[in-house]
Amino acid sequence: MKMKEATYTFVSVSTAKQGMLDELVEIATGPTRKMDDKVTGLLAYQVSVDRDRNTAIVWATFDKKESLYDFLETEKGKDDHGENDSMDSIATFIMYDCEPVSERLELKQIQ
Repeated sequence: MKMKEATYTFVSVSTAKQGMLDELVEIATGPTRKMDDKVTGLLAYQVSVDRDRNTAIVWATFDKKESLYDFLETEKGKDDHGENDSMDSIATFIMYDCEPVSERLELKQIQ
């Protein structure tokens, strides 16, 4: 089966308040993990932590931007996104709406 073409990537970079990195990681991992089975346009995602920089990075690649934003407009999407969760652990948050220009979303075969 051919994978859908990726035309949109969401990226966020968040730093935690002092001593609250684990809480930030919990907040950062929830939305895409919950969307994985619900949003057919979600092609790939990863949440990474840079402990030295007290930072969590989320990237999620979709077939199109509307796949994410249409889901977020629903009540389930708002709930899964954590709209009502406490964001007290976040010191800074930067979000990017990106257009993929190079990609490899399938696993690389190691020989």
